[in-house]
Amino acid sequence: MSVPDLRPSRSDLGPVTREYVKSLGWRSVNMHTHISLVNKYVYVEVPKAGCGTMKATLGGLEAARKGPGLVQRVQEAPHNRINATPFVKPFQLPAEMLEEVLTSSSYRRFTVVRDPASRVLSAYLEKIGQGLKQSEPIVAALGIPASEITFEQFLDVIAAQDSREQDPHWRRQADHVGWGIVDYNAAIHLGNLDSSWDQVGELTGMTNLRETFYCRNSTGASAKVDEYFTPALRAKVASIYARDYEVFGY
Repeated sequence: MSVPDLRPSRSDLGPVTREYVKSLGWRSVNMHTHISLVNKYVYVEVPKAGCGTMKATLGGLEAARKGPGLVQRVQEAPHNRINATPFVKPFQLPAEMLEEVLTSSSYRRFTVVRDPASRVLSAYLEKIGQGLKQSEPIVAALGIPASEITFEQFLDVIAAQDSREQDPHWRRQADHVGWGIVDYNAAIHLGNLDSSWDQVGELTGMTNLRETFYCRNSTGASAKVDEYFTPALRAKVASIYARDYEVFGY
């Protein structure tokens, strides 16, 4: 049985959706955009910026509408976008409705961002340090095993990449969320998340979020910044992520 390709063409999409998809690709938009039609919010995840915590917390509350079984699956596997997500994904909506979700004042749109230095270090420690699948393009570019790749070599490779070519775990955050394309109500700093749950509650229309704070795996990168960064590497990261530093106030 042949399955037709029913992905919408860009011309079928609304102007904001079209530009968002053009900047990142339809696959990335679908993977990282989480929509609640009931509570009228859109959370766009930034990998390595608390996305496990956010999906476990918000996803658990969304899943509670169905019952404790789904809540447990969501909180145990928040990154499982097939079997455990209670969110609506962009591909499930008609083009005109998706455009409304991304533009209308009836929906609140927000993301959580992270200091670029600790985020890219966290990505290196996990994905390169553990030799995970995301390391394969870096390994291919350098021609050496993942275990031999230094942090500086890793930065050199990603510095030469456009945002769309970068893996989402170290992609420039402003580009990843379509900043300047999608009109966001908030970009919450990960370092302030513990004191921002009231704001998240206002954005999502849900209360008592502190009680559902589920901290996921951590590489401890924030505590290792001084260990890995020289002034030259700090300057390199500042150059790679210049727009992140500018628009998110780091």
